[in-house]
Amino acid sequence: MNAEKIKRWGLPLSLVVLAVFILSAVWWPEAKGDEPQLEPTRINIALRETGDRLLDLAGDSTSTIAPVRRKDAHTWLLRLERRFNYDSLPRILRQALLRQAIRMDYNVAVLRCKDNELILGYSASDLELDGEVPCGGRDLAADCLNIELSFLEKVIPQPNPWKTSFLLLSGFLFLAALGTVLYRKKTTPIPESQLEEIDSKQLRFGQSSFDFANQTLWVNGQLKNLTFREAKLLNYLIQNANQVLDRERILEAIWQDEGMLVGRSLDVFISRLRKLLQEDENIKIVSVHGVGYRFEVTPFDASK
Repeated sequence: MNAEKIKRWGLPLSLVVLAVFILSAVWWPEAKGDEPQLEPTRINIALRETGDRLLDLAGDSTSTIAPVRRKDAHTWLLRLERRFNYDSLPRILRQALLRQAIRMDYNVAVLRCKDNELILGYSASDLELDGEVPCGGRDLAADCLNIELSFLEKVIPQPNPWKTSFLLLSGFLFLAALGTVLYRKKTTPIPESQLEEIDSKQLRFGQSSFDFANQTLWVNGQLKNLTFREAKLLNYLIQNANQVLDRERILEAIWQDEGMLVGRSLDVFISRLRKLLQEDENIKIVSVHGVGYRFEVTPFDASK
């Protein structure tokens, strides 16, 4: 290996090796340990708080709340002996879980006590995206109902701060190495003729133009109105066009100010933008396996 290659690849390779070493040091002591589980006490408190609040809203301040029952490693059951306002359940439960520092994705099912038949239910991730209660406004016919809370993945309730720091450092080193490699590949920037300001408000790219302030997108002369998150994500992709963007970097840029990082949300909004831009053949949102996405803009050929 000559000196030029060592100079070119020595730093990123060293960063990768160091990141692997740190990760090995962090995880090796736990290789034989038990898989971390959800903390029962916090979930119990959150569900009982939810039941108490639902009964209060139903005008019942005297009924006793039955003990929370654990069905399996990820599923918990709260029994309420009177009907409640289903539309209030998602908000109350989410707030109670957040107060107990539980931020994992979960499903909720409302079951009739006598035959365990499913009446209503929803997914927390879907609720976060749509902002509406699925099947809201419906009357719960049964007087006795079970609220079944099922978590979709496990968490470490009280993470070791040293381990967290090492993991963050490892991730930073790995991303730094990846960024160095990608930069040295000299990713092609957007030609100035394809990305320019229009009336100091709009950005032109490909055969499209975008007004972030007004959340509007023009694709081949067709106006498309965007939601706030769609506009925020598209603006970020345009500003970083033709670059490989890792998922965590996008999530932090778009959702961090809301206090939650929801990986499934990113996939949904990327899919929406693809549909909005599908008529512009000069624009592609490419999935980079194991990393994230790349917003590709190719020069517009007016002769075609």
